[in-house]
This record gives sequence, structure tokens and C-alpha cells, in this order.
Amino acid sequence: MAIDSPLHQEFLHEIEQFVDRDRIYTDELRLLAWGTDAGFYRLIPKIVVRANDETEVSRLLKTASRIGVPVTFRAAGTSLSGQAITDSVLVVAGKSWERYEVSPDAEYITLQPGIIGSRVSEILAPYGRMFAPDPASKKAAMVGGIIINNASGMNCGTHANSDRILKSARIVLADGTILDTGDPESRKRFAESHPEFLKEIENIRQLILANSHLTARIRHKYSIKNVTGLNILPFVRFEDPFDIIAHLMVGSEGTLGFLSSATVATSHLYPCSASAMLYFSDISEACRCVVALKKGAPVESCELLDSKSLASVNDPTGKGLTALLLDTKADTEAELNEKIDRIMKVVNEFPLFKPAHFSTDPAETAAWWALRSGIFPSVGGTRPTGTTALIEDIAFYIDDLPQATRDLLRLLKECGYEDACIYGHALEGNYHFIIAQSFKTKADIEKYRNMMEKIEELVVGKYDGSLKAEHGVGRNMAPF
Repeated sequence: MAIDSPLHQEFLHEIEQFVDRDRIYTDELRLLAWGTDAGFYRLIPKIVVRANDETEVSRLLKTASRIGVPVTFRAAGTSLSGQAITDSVLVVAGKSWERYEVSPDAEYITLQPGIIGSRVSEILAPYGRMFAPDPASKKAAMVGGIIINNASGMNCGTHANSDRILKSARIVLADGTILDTGDPESRKRFAESHPEFLKEIENIRQLILANSHLTARIRHKYSIKNVTGLNILPFVRFEDPFDIIAHLMVGSEGTLGFLSSATVATSHLYPCSASAMLYFSDISEACRCVVALKKGAPVESCELLDSKSLASVNDPTGKGLTALLLDTKADTEAELNEKIDRIMKVVNEFPLFKPAHFSTDPAETAAWWALRSGIFPSVGGTRPTGTTALIEDIAFYIDDLPQATRDLLRLLKECGYEDACIYGHALEGNYHFIIAQSFKTKADIEKYRNMMEKIEELVVGKYDGSLKAEHGVGRNMAPF
């Protein structure tokens, strides 16, 4: 396929000098195939490059910066909001980027971006450790995308997401410079070659810390899940400019540099676990139970499934119900039973549709979690022909959850999305909602625009929450 852009022609000519031609794609069919990720957006790249190693990425970025060609990075491409697509140059770091190193005590692991998230936990399991970030896509999503989008899920909340477990990062910057924030020699070289860069990082930090209101505001906004815009929490959390730089990469979605490897803290792997599926006739009661569990029970995760979510996965319990799927973990059976007793003391204060019980039976608990995992594909499979299953995720502060949930349901209905469903990580105040959306007419687009603007008014204007809670801003929320 002929490239119609002179800048991209120049870029192609130059990279052919150091990248094998069979790893450069410019034919129409493969460009079309690389024009989408797991989301519904499509942008056709002009050039796709399967990068082989860090040195190659450095030369690619140096060349692109000099010529003025935008570059987008992709690992697995599981993004639901269009982060991993471009109409310029797409650099793919997947199968050639799977090396790792476990520290002698297994407290840390150094990872290249092409390792699948669930594979990291498999590597760590013999040590009694695990990889904490747990997006629902972890069986396909790769480490690069998980960290760069600060993707999280049911269990890691804000206490064990990528931003919290990152120790150091190896980064390729736009000018091709390679910085390893965990290597004293690399830090020394960078300080000599980029003194003004470090000075500006320190200036920004001083500017923030000089404003006590701003500092408190930043801490408050990041006390819940929040990946809206660039991550500015590192300016408050760290003093060392290299620590700030490393953590600025988390959630940056490839806008600040390329993550060639990351060293992260591993988490304790509990050998014992139990789950329970609680059913409520009223969603407000379910939310009040969530608030109580958050404040006074040893729950690892609590997933809310509204009535439409349950219907989509053919839950047989009954119509019009809301469910909470709970999980707790421990090192011993005695400790597990003690935790279950403490949880049940909280749960028994609320009216359930049917008596609750915790199960340690792998078959029973797996069936419950399969229901939770099946919501998005099930809802997507039942959408009207010609529409797109669009998913978003937002977060509220936990005390606001009961009223905010009612407001969110009412808003979606008033905006014409009668079949919308709400589910997600209720223990963190983090909801996903799914709508079936057509973009065929101006009226369709206006309907969507109206809904998104009202979501912004509700989440930010009324509740001061997060318009994006996890796995990156993407294109849906970028205008906000």
C-alpha cells in the first residue's frame, strides 16, 4: 500500500535501515487488522512495526521525534476505549518482550511489557506470591498495558494497583534516551544529560507542595480509583525526581514514553478463600451493605450485579434482584472461618432475598465468579443489530454509593438507555455500565453526547468522583 504522507514515507525509509522488513507492515489488509483494539473505535495506521528490543524502540522514537511522526504503543491491545490504535505509527511490543526476573526473596519481579498478567501470577505462585493488579482481561492483557493504563480490578483497589506496587521503571523517552530509575549509573547519566528535565520535575513538585489546598485536593481525588488524565499523585507521594518520573508513567497511556521493563512488588498469595453470593430485593439495601462491609469487615472483594446484569447471564434466582458477590481470603482455615463470622455479622444486619452462605467448594464458587466474568460478553451478545456494546467505568466515594447508584440508574433511563446495566467493584465505589449504542444518525450521536455530558455532571459535578476509575482514560472520556 502506498503511503500518502511524505513524513511517513521518510520515516519508513529510515527505519528500513535498522528494522527487518518482515516486521514492518504497510499492506492494506494488515493495516486494517491493526486498526482496532478491543474497543469500538477504528483508526487505520500508516505503518505498523513489531519492535524487537529496547535499542530498536530507542531508534524508532528518535527517528519519529526528529521527523515529527506520532507513535502509539501496543502490547496485547485489550483496551476497550481505543488507547492502542492510531492513524500514524503503531509500535507493537508483545511476543518478543516476555523476559522476567524474580528477586531472590520473591518480594519483587522485573517484567518486560509483553508478559500476560495471569502468567505473572503463575510464575510467582510457587513462591507463595502473586501479581496484584487484576483487570478482568488479565488472561489476555499484558504487563505493559496493565501498568501504563493503571489497570485494576476486583481485589487490588487503590492499595495494590500498579501505581502502588511499582518500585522502578526502565523507560525509553521521546528523544530515544533510555532511563532506568532503579539503576544508579543510569540515573547519574540522565542527571548529566537532562539536568533541565529533572529541574522541571522538582519545580512542579515544589509548586504543588507550596499550595496546601492543592496538595490536599490531589490526595483526596486519588483516595479512590482515579485514572482521569495524567497521574499527578507522584508529585505528592515522592521526593526523589526519579521516583516521580517512574510513577508518572503509570496511567500515562504511552504519552510520556515507552515502558521497556518494570520492577514491581509482589503480593502475598493466600492459600484459603471463600465466596458468597448475596441477593437483595432492593439495590439501595445492597449498596448500604457494601458501605458497611467496607468499613467493618475483612472482605477482599465485593462485586455488585444489578438486575439486568443477572438477567444477562441467566441467573436463575429471580427477577428484579441485585446481587453482591463477596470473597475473603486467609492463610489458614481457622482464620478463614473467623473472617467469615465477622463478615456475616455485618451481612445479617441487612434484609436478604434468601439466606446467605459462604462456600469453599471450588465448583460452586467458580460458577459464581463465572457469572460475574460473563456479564460484558453476555450483554454485548444481546445488543440490537447495528449497535455497539459500550462500557465505561466511574467511581464514587463509598459513603455516596447508595444515593449515587440510584442517581446513575435514573440518569441512564432518562437518557433513553432502558437496557443499560450496572455492575462492578462496589467495595471501591467503582461501577461499570454497559449501553447498546448506535452511531448511524446525528440523533444517535446527540443521544450519546447528552448522556456522557450528564454522566460528567453527576459523577464530577454532584459527587466529585472519578470519570475514569481504572484501565485508562481512552477516547470516550478524553474530551472531559
